[in-house]
Amino acid sequence: MKSEIAEKRLFNIKVCMKCNARNPWKGKSCRKCGYAGLRSKAKESRI
Repeated sequence: MKSEIAEKRLFNIKVCMKCNARNPWKGKSCRKCGYAGLRSKAKESRI
């Protein structure tokens, strides 16, 4: 139960592809620089 809540808090964000700022999941543009290119945070490691 606790790990599910922690995963939601850690991974349900979007990351700006221009300045790497963390943004809310429902965001349409970056809160810091205004750029519209947002991606969801990777849930698996890239090895």
